[in-house]
Amino acid sequence: MTKMIYHSKGIDFKTNNLLDSITKNECMVHSSNHEKHFSFTVTNKNGEEKTVFRTTNPLSWHFMIKNNYLDLKVNAAVEAMENWGFDVSQSSISKTQEVLDSKYKQYLWNKKALEEVRHTQQFQKALEMVEMKYGGPLSDGRKLFPYQKEAAAFLIAKKRLLLGFEMGLGKTITSLVGTTADETNKKILIITMSRNVNDWIREIKLLGLEDDYVFLQNPRDLHSNKRIHLVSYEKWANDRIKFINIIPDKCPDCDSTLNFDQHLQYCFRCKEKAVSPTISYSLDSLPEKCPCCKKEWKKKKLFCSCGFTVVKARKKPLFTFFHRGYDASIVDEGHYLKNGNSNRSKSIVRKVKTKTRVILTGTPAENGSEDLYWPLVWLTGCGSHFEDPLFREPFTGYGKVGEENFRTYYGGGSKRTLLESDNVKARVSHHEELWDLLDSLMIRKTQQDKDVKDSIKVPEPVHIRRHLELTEADRSLYEDILQQFRTWYQEEHMKRDAALARGDKYRINSIEVCTWLNKLRQAASCPWTFKEYKASKSEQPTKIRFLIEKAKSYLRAGKKMLIFTSHKATAEQLGVLLDGILPGKQAGYIHGSVDMKYRFELMDRFQNPNDNLSILIMTTKTGAESYTLTEAKAVFLFDLDWNAKKIQQCYSRAVRLGQRSIVDIYWLISVGTIDSNMHSLILSKLSGVDLAIDRKELDFSKIAMEFEGDESIEPENIDYEAFAAEMLSSGTKSSDVYSA
Repeated sequence: MTKMIYHSKGIDFKTNNLLDSITKNECMVHSSNHEKHFSFTVTNKNGEEKTVFRTTNPLSWHFMIKNNYLDLKVNAAVEAMENWGFDVSQSSISKTQEVLDSKYKQYLWNKKALEEVRHTQQFQKALEMVEMKYGGPLSDGRKLFPYQKEAAAFLIAKKRLLLGFEMGLGKTITSLVGTTADETNKKILIITMSRNVNDWIREIKLLGLEDDYVFLQNPRDLHSNKRIHLVSYEKWANDRIKFINIIPDKCPDCDSTLNFDQHLQYCFRCKEKAVSPTISYSLDSLPEKCPCCKKEWKKKKLFCSCGFTVVKARKKPLFTFFHRGYDASIVDEGHYLKNGNSNRSKSIVRKVKTKTRVILTGTPAENGSEDLYWPLVWLTGCGSHFEDPLFREPFTGYGKVGEENFRTYYGGGSKRTLLESDNVKARVSHHEELWDLLDSLMIRKTQQDKDVKDSIKVPEPVHIRRHLELTEADRSLYEDILQQFRTWYQEEHMKRDAALARGDKYRINSIEVCTWLNKLRQAASCPWTFKEYKASKSEQPTKIRFLIEKAKSYLRAGKKMLIFTSHKATAEQLGVLLDGILPGKQAGYIHGSVDMKYRFELMDRFQNPNDNLSILIMTTKTGAESYTLTEAKAVFLFDLDWNAKKIQQCYSRAVRLGQRSIVDIYWLISVGTIDSNMHSLILSKLSGVDLAIDRKELDFSKIAMEFEGDESIEPENIDYEAFAAEMLSSGTKSSDVYSA
């Protein structure tokens, strides 16, 4: 008697002996039940169409479910087996049929749009669970908004959710409500950034769960009986490093460095040996020079070429000790999963397997729809409803092929180069199919959605895209850096041509190209950071002059302001320059090297309306996420970032729940520089992301009205769209660099 058996990928048949097994295999091949052929057409990078041939297994769960082959008794493979003289056990078919029915039922539920789920008994029951546990006032007297309760109910009903609330709409508390209101979630794992830990603890206490959480520090903590397990990305994904104690470089008594022997820890002036220090090094307090050989410390390195290291011990990250004891997992700042090769992504996508999974992010896709691939891999587990559009099979999950296919199909084709960004074009394709997938997984809420707007009452901000003409000194430096870039590139081009003539390969280093582009960015925004800059005695750098004028205006009106820059040196310089520009008004700055405790102290002062700290300068990388700074009534983007959504995250520090005023957002763009190129590229990225995620086209007429140039021109005499198009095309051209 032959039995039908099943495994993780599909069904097969178990025979009694080797001869029957060989005969069965021959039967499968001759009856085309072992593989089916199909083909499709793709377009390569050169625009040429190519037909690709593939095969698929008709006995896989995916094939049977997608093609509606749901009755195994009349399956072509069963009929072929019987025609070849095999008697297939009906009981084994019935048992396998139950598995297929279960998988098909789960498939239909997984692909069901959330709006359809809203009308099911599962959703109504989930909403009742939320209302029963968290329907009343919370410990601080506040109540959950209706949209938060609905999202929590969707999480309970669907088990897999991308919670895409815009920044400041309460993703943290919503996910906690959704996972803790479901009593089947006995243990919940939360993975977040270290800077967000206090926010999570605050919300946990707000829900009355302060006695039921543990912050994971070591592998033993994973076995805690507490219901909520909170851990930072840093401890979860990275090696746990124990640092050595700080080695003093001067005498602790007389502060002498000349008479202090650092190696012996002995002061020849005081004639005393220094007391052994008890404070350890950290990633934020690495010595600038090697304590042993006095060489410059390599950036982000924990050891010196001389052999000295600040590492005392290194242990495996916590994710390597993950066990199957968790029922639900919450991944905060889920856009960090977009790079499948990063430690963060690997530690979650390939390791954390729970029944309930939720990703929190205000920016599901930062640069384009391709950013969604790895978050969707984790959420779906690469089930049948998340199909490779080119292979017509479930994504394999971990290989580069699936990621490339996703980018090719949904990402709008090849990437655009920065110096060709003189127009706006959405980078997205097949977005209707992508919407169908996201409909089943993602709740997207923005501040301007009616149900949200009526609840949070945050006014829509005003954007001012201010174009500034460079001063003569600024322009001279920019042209000088551009000429250096041009010379370097032409030399590299000559080396490549010479290599080709010899039959060798030569590739221009993309990292060096990026370095030159960053130099152009700095020259356009903060020229004083260059040694060769010849500052004018009569006028300040363009952006500085504009910023000071506007800062005085806002400070006189009693309004506080935020400034964002991509460069650490610029943040420090602006902090010094703007401190005290009006009597009694102070400025402070925050970047990655500023101690975390001092950061929160500055932000607390800024949020205090009676404190004199009125200007806060932050680097884009450090200040774009997690913080609430609603005392700001104006936000200045001093220079732009490569990441389109990162900029939105920056000004969302002020435009979020708790803001009651209209916030002015200034985009400072130097005309005729790489600033204009980046502005165009950012708008292109935003247009693609908005189309893929928020399903709206970029309103260019509205964007054009936000451009601001020569104040002597009367507004009614401006053709805004023509002016905007001119501004977008006014940057550094590729021909400025690449032409011989």
